[in-house]
Amino acid sequence: MIMARTKETTGKRRLSIAAKFNLLTIFIILVTAAGISYFLIQNATSHIYRNLVNHGLIIAGMASQTSEYCIYTGDKESMKLIIESLEVDEDIAYVCLLDKEKRQLMFKIFIPGLVIPPLPQGEMTDDGFTFTTHYEEFINREDGNRYLGFFSPVIGYINNKPSDEFSTHKESANQEIIGYVHLGLSLQNLHKRIKQFQISTLVFTSLFIFLGVILTLFLTKRITLPIKKLSLITKKVSMGVFEHTVSVRTNDEISDLAATFNHMVDRLRAYREAIESHNQELLNTNEHLLQEITIRKQIERALEEKTREIIRSNKDLEQFAYIVSHDLQEPLRKVMVFGDRLSTKYGHALSHEGRDYIDRMKNASQRMQTLITDLLAYSRVTTHTRPFTRVDLARLIQEVISDLEIRLERTGGRVILGNLPTVHADAVQMRQLFQNLIGNALKYHRDGVPPVIEIQTHYPKGMKEDHTQTSHRNDLCEITVADNGIGFEEKYAEYIFGIFQRLHRRDEYEGTGVGLSLCRKIVERHGGRITATSAPGKGAKFTIVLPVAPAQEKSHGRHKEIISHLNS
Repeated sequence: MIMARTKETTGKRRLSIAAKFNLLTIFIILVTAAGISYFLIQNATSHIYRNLVNHGLIIAGMASQTSEYCIYTGDKESMKLIIESLEVDEDIAYVCLLDKEKRQLMFKIFIPGLVIPPLPQGEMTDDGFTFTTHYEEFINREDGNRYLGFFSPVIGYINNKPSDEFSTHKESANQEIIGYVHLGLSLQNLHKRIKQFQISTLVFTSLFIFLGVILTLFLTKRITLPIKKLSLITKKVSMGVFEHTVSVRTNDEISDLAATFNHMVDRLRAYREAIESHNQELLNTNEHLLQEITIRKQIERALEEKTREIIRSNKDLEQFAYIVSHDLQEPLRKVMVFGDRLSTKYGHALSHEGRDYIDRMKNASQRMQTLITDLLAYSRVTTHTRPFTRVDLARLIQEVISDLEIRLERTGGRVILGNLPTVHADAVQMRQLFQNLIGNALKYHRDGVPPVIEIQTHYPKGMKEDHTQTSHRNDLCEITVADNGIGFEEKYAEYIFGIFQRLHRRDEYEGTGVGLSLCRKIVERHGGRITATSAPGKGAKFTIVLPVAPAQEKSHGRHKEIISHLNS
C-alpha cells in the first residue's frame, strides 16, 4: 500500500521549491509592473487632457475679451488680426467670431477638410444669456478625428441701458452679450503626447521586469541550494542515522536552521539513550500510583461512611429534640393550669408577695411554652416535611398579611409587594418564613414611625425574569424583605441567625431567639440562602435567594457537593 502510494507520488510531475519561488516572484513582479504602468498612463492621460481643456478655456476667454471692440464696431481688420494671432497656436483647429444673434462675422479653418460643428447650447440665466464659457468634444465626419469646441460669450458694458433700482444684480445690469467666440482645438497633438508617454512607460516597465527576473533567479539559487542539502541529510536522519550533520556557510536564517537541525540531531541521540533508562522508572512509578489509588479509594469509602453516620446522627438529634419538646408540653400545661386555679380560687387569700410569685410562675411557664413551640417548629423543618408544590408567593404573602392584620392596624404599618414569582416549595414552611420576617419587622419598629415593609424580587444577571418558566434548573430568584425599623449593627448580621441568639433584653422585646434560625433552616432546606444587612436606625434588609426549579432535584446535587468537599 505504502509502496503504491510512493510510486503514484513519484509518477506525478513535481515542482521544486526553486521553481515555485521563481514563478511566484515573477508573477508578483509582472502584476506590480502592470499595475504601476496602468496607473501612470491613466494619470498622465487625464492630466494632459485637463491641461488642454484649461488651455482652450484660457484662449477662448482672452479672445472674447480682445474681440469686444471689433465685434461691437464691426471692424473687419481687427477681427482678422485677432484670428491671425491665434493661428500661431498649433493646437487651434478653427476660429469663428459671431454677433449676438450668432451669425458668423468672420472665421478661419486651420486644418483642411474640417467642418465647423453647430454651436453648443449653454445654460441661460434669468436675463436670457449666460456669461460662462462652454466646451464639448466632437468627431469630424470628414477625417474622423476628435476635436474640442469652445463657445465663449463676448461681454460689453452699456452705460445707457436702463436698470431696475431694486435689482440685486447692479453690476450685471449694465452688461450685455454683444457676440460670441467659437474656436476648436485639435486632439491630434494630445494623442501624440499620450503615445510618447506610453512608449516611455513600457520601456521603463520592461527594464524593471528584466532586472526583477535576474534578481529573482540569483536569490533563488542562493536560498534553495542549502535547503537541498538539508533535505538530503533529513532523509538520512529519518532512517535512524544520526551521524550526519549539515554544513552551511551563509550567515542568515538558513545557517541558523542548519545549526538548529544539528543541535536537534544531537538531542535525538541523547533522547534515545535517555528513553531506555526512563522506562524502568516509569514502571516503578506506575506501581506506586496504583498503590496510592487503592489507598485513596479506601479513604473515600471511609469518608462516605462517616458522612452517612453524621447524617444519621443529625436525624436522631432532630428526632430527640422533637420528642423532648413534645413530652415537656404536658407537665408544663399542668403547671400553667394549676397556677391559674391557684390564682383564681386562693388569690384573695394570698399576700401581695404570694400573688407576685404566682404571676412570675405563670409568665415563666408562658415563656417556656413559647420556647418549646419554637423548638418543635425548628425540629419539624426536616422531620415533618411536605412534598414541594408550585407556590404563588404573592398569594401566600397576602394570606400572611391578612393573619397579621391586627398588628398592622395597631402599629399603623403597611406592606408593599412587588412582582413575586411562583416557586416549587413547601407552602407551610414558606408561610413560616415570611410570617417570621414580617412579624419581626412589625416588632422592631421605631417609636412614632409607622413600619413600612417592602418585599421585592430581583433576578441575578443572566437569569430569566419569567417566573413561570420552571423547567430550567439553573434559574434563581432573589427576594428582599426591607423595613424602616430600628435596625442593628452590621457586625451582628450573622450572629442573629444562631438559635437562641438575641440582641435585646427580654423586657424590651419579647421572643425566644429561634425565629431567624428557623428562617435560615427553611431556606437551606429549599436549596437557597438568606443574608441580612442593616445599620442602626436605618432599618434592616433580608435577602433570600431561592431556586425557581424543584428543590428536590437540587438537594441530591447538594448532597454530592458535600461529599466531594469532604473528599477534598
